[in-house]
Amino acid sequence: MRSLRQRVALLCAAALAGGGLVISSTVASAAAATRYEAETAPAACDGIIESNHSGYSGAGFCNGDNEIGAAAQFTVSAPEADTATITIRYANGTTARPADLIVNGATALSMSFEPTGAWNNWTTKTAAVRLNSGSNTIRLNPTSTTGLPNVDHLDVELGGAQPPPGWPSQCTRTSPIVCHFDVAPGNYEVTAWIGDRDTAGNTSMSVEARRRILPAVNTAAGTITAHTFTINVRQPEGQPTGQGGTGKSGLDITFAGSAPKLSGLTVRAANNPLVVYLAGDSTTCDQMLAPWTGWGQLMPTHVSAGAVVANYGDSGESSGSFLRNSALFPTLKPLIKTNDLVLIQFGHNDKSTSASAFRGNLTSMINQVRERGGNPVLVTPPVRRHFDGNRLTPTAQHVNGAGVNLPAEMHRLGDQLNVPVIDLTAKSKALVESMGPNDSARLYLRQAEDGYKDNTHFSEYGAGRMADLVVEGVREHNLSLVSYLR
Repeated sequence: MRSLRQRVALLCAAALAGGGLVISSTVASAAAATRYEAETAPAACDGIIESNHSGYSGAGFCNGDNEIGAAAQFTVSAPEADTATITIRYANGTTARPADLIVNGATALSMSFEPTGAWNNWTTKTAAVRLNSGSNTIRLNPTSTTGLPNVDHLDVELGGAQPPPGWPSQCTRTSPIVCHFDVAPGNYEVTAWIGDRDTAGNTSMSVEARRRILPAVNTAAGTITAHTFTINVRQPEGQPTGQGGTGKSGLDITFAGSAPKLSGLTVRAANNPLVVYLAGDSTTCDQMLAPWTGWGQLMPTHVSAGAVVANYGDSGESSGSFLRNSALFPTLKPLIKTNDLVLIQFGHNDKSTSASAFRGNLTSMINQVRERGGNPVLVTPPVRRHFDGNRLTPTAQHVNGAGVNLPAEMHRLGDQLNVPVIDLTAKSKALVESMGPNDSARLYLRQAEDGYKDNTHFSEYGAGRMADLVVEGVREHNLSLVSYLR
């Protein structure tokens, strides 16, 4: 069994949206954790006990029925009333499965068990709860017909939790809560204690230029969850060329939602995180002005502490202009360190670029990333919403005015130079066509909802769906970011 300090460091890096640790990075001593296997009494499983997926502990795991309320329940004991850190080990496929954590009949926390990519990929989710002296019931109660993930075991560790540190002086207002830290450009580890001792809350977290870090999470009264992330700070804080505004120096953090609750916040320099640099255009970039949203602004919702997204996407850039502009690739390149990832997406603005020039520009970026010890990844451009009947046109799929199939050129170059290629063109085409000519409009900007009609740039919803597809590609290629994905 790892020490509590080791487990906290690992679990903070693997914390999932909707869950977290009510514990600080410096902890007091605590009793060793007690393990309760899901397949063994006094646990109860509304489903069947199976052992057909490897990696579980004990004799098997609980495969619950796919229905609302088909729970996994544990009966745990405590020598005295105390706060306990519980750790749920589970595996999931590709569908998020929401559930309530119910302690002694009262809902302590609403959480989502995010996909782990395969049923033999196991991960953990943690929370802090208050236990009574004697016998307690801890129930994982699914709130959708997808049911629970496969549940392996529950670890219960009594004591050791320190109270949240409270608001720093840099935070003001109440709804939203706005915090500003005068820090230099760089990467920072931020821990936010979300929730309140006395009242229920609904809280989201964003940083800098509308970068979403945490979707809105619900917390019951008396429940506080700690979420740790690594944040990239740069100036300008949005697009590197300052389009849409440059923002202000330092780190800005906003807690919004219908009832934002914050019980503590700390900011400290990050220790050598894995950096995922984004090189792209307006469909990728951190857009300062709503409603425009790049998929890079929503990608951080997938990334846990220890890794960070640094978005150098910029509106209007082609593969050639990004390579030459001093604020773009020449600024990005010196920052790359060994094993960092650089995701390279171009095509929207290469409308008349020849095949040879397009390949040459991408090859130059790939070689320069490798010179720095980084790992380049090509990302084909997301489709535009241009339909011919129920199918997208060649232009929508980035066959440019010179007749060059830009995604195909990226695939050929990837094969030639042994560079992974995330086919966002094919993934977004499948999504857009499956939604159809009408419903797919909500992925993009609409006149009635956004005040602007645009079949290239994304709404916040659409940017989130595109970020999901990019992360899907990261998992498919088993890139180094995978171990940091929530």
